[in-house]
Amino acid sequence: MNSMYFPERVHWLVCSDFDETFFAHDLSNAEDAKTLDDYTAHHAQESGIMFGIVSASTIDMIKSCMEIGHFSHYPHFISSNSGTELWYYRDGEEIYDTEYEEQLLTQGFSKSNILEIEDRLLNEGISLIVQTPFVDAPFSRNYYYHEQTPDIDEANFRRIRQLAHAHRLVVNISKCNPLIGDPEHHYDVDFFPASAGKDAIVHYLTKKFNLPKEQTAAFGDSGNDINMLNSVKHGYLVSNATPEAKKLFPSIAEYPYSKGILTTLKTIIT
Repeated sequence: MNSMYFPERVHWLVCSDFDETFFAHDLSNAEDAKTLDDYTAHHAQESGIMFGIVSASTIDMIKSCMEIGHFSHYPHFISSNSGTELWYYRDGEEIYDTEYEEQLLTQGFSKSNILEIEDRLLNEGISLIVQTPFVDAPFSRNYYYHEQTPDIDEANFRRIRQLAHAHRLVVNISKCNPLIGDPEHHYDVDFFPASAGKDAIVHYLTKKFNLPKEQTAAFGDSGNDINMLNSVKHGYLVSNATPEAKKLFPSIAEYPYSKGILTTLKTIIT
């Protein structure tokens, strides 16, 4: 797979979640994905668009899905593991952003803090199920939580957030989406350093490329995208977004998946 033209001067930052936003797991959006690919490749040079993926998935999971979907180009960047890792794709090379990693390292982050929270919660009767594909992620840890009653869940989520805050961690809790292989009736519970996350990628890249907020856009489909959507000027859920996400965020694209991204970009980038 090729890398597309990387703009010499970035004028627009466009971020997209991967699973069920940019990439449809039933492969139903192949033509729309190609059209979006052609658009971003062209406008990277014409309008200075830098387009990238910001996902909770691992880099290997994302690249594997892109191979399955027969995409022509890698995006300009991919941020994986809930915004804790960042790669650029430029001139046929994959370049890891060590400066972003250094920001996380200076916090003194340790996974032992998350494991301590896991044990504490278990002793209090709150069980978290480790998501094994992510166990080797250096700066995050992902779990499933089996939903119970609304009152119990609300109390448990409050306790999880309290412990995360006490350990200087961010925790994102959002309803699972079975369309991407998650179990039904579960929540994702993702821990990562306070300076990381999908919204942190937006803030880091706008500063790195000296962009005003007015020239930022982002797209998502679930509850774990809301912070990212709130961090840009033009944030949208694609129309196939989860009911939970639609309750949390008002701006919704007219179409699903990459068609929703493309048609929306055409209205805001002229």
